[in-house]
Amino acid sequence: MTVNYPLLAFAILLLWFPRQWLRFGGFHNGSRRGKRLAEWSPRGQREPGDVSIWFGEEIRKGRNWVDLLRAVAGGLAVCQPDVAFNLPTKADSFMLLLAMALKTAILFCGLLVQILRFEGKATLFAPLFYLQGLAFGLLGWKAALFAIATVWVINTVLPSAAVFLFVMASLMLCFGMIYHVDNKELSLAVGLVMLPGLLSVIFKRRLAQFTKKTKIIDGSSSSSSAPAEPIP
Repeated sequence: MTVNYPLLAFAILLLWFPRQWLRFGGFHNGSRRGKRLAEWSPRGQREPGDVSIWFGEEIRKGRNWVDLLRAVAGGLAVCQPDVAFNLPTKADSFMLLLAMALKTAILFCGLLVQILRFEGKATLFAPLFYLQGLAFGLLGWKAALFAIATVWVINTVLPSAAVFLFVMASLMLCFGMIYHVDNKELSLAVGLVMLPGLLSVIFKRRLAQFTKKTKIIDGSSSSSSAPAEPIP
């Protein structure tokens, strides 16, 4: 197996770059934040206990598109054959296992960086667009596109980010089987999408999503609900 180290390093940089670092600089300066707050209409305010994903709200976030594009680029580089990892035509089982282990470790570590945030206390975050971007490298564009489009179509009846991810993982499994995606790649894709919810249950911490104005806590992993908290 040969490795394109410069390309691999660039892919890891894309995948491991923490989303919250994009808050700094002109992207998130005070004047723009003040302008957004001034233009915010009360009609867009959530009802108490509403932790659903709002499609219109999500697509207006620039950082979501950065997450999507960097995950697509990094995922394709790491997961697609003959890109970062170039396997010989007749690779033995050990070589195939090693390549899969490396891909799994890179994607797993990158996803953990996106999930975990430390802002006074540890918070678990659901990186929806990042996971959707990874799907293109793991499942191929057809299975990924159909799974992602379908979950957004039915999103209006989904109550939280945790349920959104569970449904998306189920759709990836279905479309992956339809399009004959490799079982190892399919299992890895489904496992990564389920990871935020699994960590939420294991550590008994609520899964959070961040809007421009509030941090919305998904109370699905706890018997108590939490109100939206202002972003610092």
